[in-house]
Amino acid sequence: MVDEDVTLTELAEQTGESPRTLRFYVMQGLLSGPDASGPRARYPFEHVARVRWIRARQSEGLSLGRIARDLHALDTAGLPLPNDPPTPANAPSAGAPASSSAIDYLQRAGLLPGHVAPAEAPLSAPPAEVSRSTWEHLLLADGVELHVRRPLDPFTQRRVKQLLQYARDAFRKS
Repeated sequence: MVDEDVTLTELAEQTGESPRTLRFYVMQGLLSGPDASGPRARYPFEHVARVRWIRARQSEGLSLGRIARDLHALDTAGLPLPNDPPTPANAPSAGAPASSSAIDYLQRAGLLPGHVAPAEAPLSAPPAEVSRSTWEHLLLADGVELHVRRPLDPFTQRRVKQLLQYARDAFRKS
């Protein structure tokens, strides 16, 4: 396939993950968000490899927090994801311990200062882009809800309050 942007559906088909999981990865900072919203939303083709790498790390028992730190370290260093499975060019030598963390990869490549064991290495802060959000369900009438993702900026919050008031008025008049 040619390196081009993909839709959320195409990304889900190529990685075996659900669109909901992919959106969760974006919310957790594991993937960058799409370049637009709605039907025109496109994700970089590189996300296919990134999602597969995330799944492989999860199958090894790593938490999403650890995976996010590893990805952040790789992104900060400007390095590609380590190849999976090891190829002859990057396979560890007989005496070298096999490790799958990006921190170990960076240390073996000599790109991180010191050779501190990963368990002793201080945990870096998660990427600044990571943000949490929650959905609020606002009741407009019996059986009718408005779903709003929080937090909202002040301008959008005012618009949602206006929308809520208009909707409640419309349902009262019926």
